[in-house]
Amino acid sequence: MIPRRFLVVGALALTGCASLTPASAFPVAGPFPELEPVRLVRSGSEDVVIEIASRGCSARPDIAFHVERKGGVATVAFARRRMQTCSEDMVNWIEVAFTRAELGLAAGEPVFLLNPLAEPPGP
Repeated sequence: MIPRRFLVVGALALTGCASLTPASAFPVAGPFPELEPVRLVRSGSEDVVIEIASRGCSARPDIAFHVERKGGVATVAFARRRMQTCSEDMVNWIEVAFTRAELGLAAGEPVFLLNPLAEPPGP
């Protein structure tokens, strides 16, 4: 027999879940919410450059990448190794460059970026 307190706690937990709106229960974050939003991407013959948000303490070593090939196209994803812990309120944008050799990409090889796009650069 189930003790009464477990029954009450279970009922309260279900009531809390039922009171959530669908938007708060399942926030819209895109298909890969752990990926870093990118504002700008430039793919040249020598490197791939991304522009990401920074609060003053982000640097290139803080960004990890993953490359996967399928059907002759390289898919690249960038993510932070750790959360930003600096306290600067204003968000700036920094460019982070990776060489094609570092990413394991050949010169001129097509690249598909998985990261979500942030607001476009202003004038």
